[in-house]
Amino acid sequence: MRKILAISSFMVCLLVPILAFSMEVTVEITGPQELVSLKAGIEKSVTTRCIAKGIALEKFGRLTISISKLGDIISYDALLDTNPARAFHKDFKDISMLSATIDDMIAAIFTETDKTQAAPIPPAKAAQGQESAPKIKLPFVATSITAIGDRIYVSDTKTVYELKGEKASPLWQAPGKNEILRIYPYGESIIVLAKIMNECRSFRIQGSETKERWNKAVVPLGTGLISTNITFDKTFGIPPYEWSQPSQVADSSPQIPKDLDIISALSTEMKSSNLGPAVISYNAKNTLTLTDGKSFIWTDDTSAGITPQYIEEGYSPHSSSQGEPPTRYYLKPRIIAFGSKIVSFRNGQGTSRMISGLNLFEYTQILFYTPSGGEFVKDELAVFPGSYCPDITIAQGKVAALIVKSKSTYVQFLGL
Repeated sequence: MRKILAISSFMVCLLVPILAFSMEVTVEITGPQELVSLKAGIEKSVTTRCIAKGIALEKFGRLTISISKLGDIISYDALLDTNPARAFHKDFKDISMLSATIDDMIAAIFTETDKTQAAPIPPAKAAQGQESAPKIKLPFVATSITAIGDRIYVSDTKTVYELKGEKASPLWQAPGKNEILRIYPYGESIIVLAKIMNECRSFRIQGSETKERWNKAVVPLGTGLISTNITFDKTFGIPPYEWSQPSQVADSSPQIPKDLDIISALSTEMKSSNLGPAVISYNAKNTLTLTDGKSFIWTDDTSAGITPQYIEEGYSPHSSSQGEPPTRYYLKPRIIAFGSKIVSFRNGQGTSRMISGLNLFEYTQILFYTPSGGEFVKDELAVFPGSYCPDITIAQGKVAALIVKSKSTYVQFLGL
């Protein structure tokens, strides 16, 4: 509770001088707790985004936003108290579309004459020769992507699809209430990491058949499979979640130091150095870290950010923190090897990163790291404004990134 109050106090101190004579933003939300808990964060995000876009908020009185969920549809309505009144409405199916909807609302109800000089937005950037890089549009909001040989697979929260040409053909359905978090290649099989509430489930599938299943998180590492489980401790944990020490499930895998993120770990061999086999993953500060299993060799200087997929602690009716937003573990950006290079991505959240439970993104960067001695040199492969990336893989000799913008998901191919 103290942590949340501290963050809230900081945000208030940061915004009070600006908000003293600014438009009042009120948000009313009807629906599941996951949606209702975003109320305060949305109010602050709308204000800060308007300021960032150069909108003179002192010209307006009240902006009322109403968000409700009925069945699978989330309805977003906004009314700006002007004469005549300006209104905005949009329906969508996934909470991950909320960020783009806020931007659409701001663009729709604040005219160009209401704006002063807008703050710069990161420009679209592509490495030389990638200006016309191919992409495939998907008919659903994708959560993960992987490849086995020339075959490409994508998933949403319920289904794994095989990408045949530009068509996504359903391959495997997650049983019951399992929600797919990420898919991994493992030989000729796919490992599906899923969740039910705050518990992990894993499946090994071939085609449409389930070959094995586990009531825990099972992921590939090196030539084998390892298993782990997550526990939450909001009171004493830093961070407030912990993965158990991994156990071997099949074949062999390198050891992972205790403080690294297990389900994101990649076993790699630093051929340009004397390190040999090494593991690269994320430390407790959410920065990329390289280890030889005994010591940490290199650590990035920037937080890696998060993805939209998460595991959330269960609600306890007797908890003293009842009413607070639940603690979440957000999946970290996937780390993949491309020859001697490491590729990952970062979803930029802007000011919303300071508000617990507010999962909004302003842009995504596709990054690559080139080994130099025992370290890495970071560079930018591409930037996509107004988008986020849930996952990447290597497919058909290129980096294949899932890029989600508004209601559209693309498999974007990028040469390196």
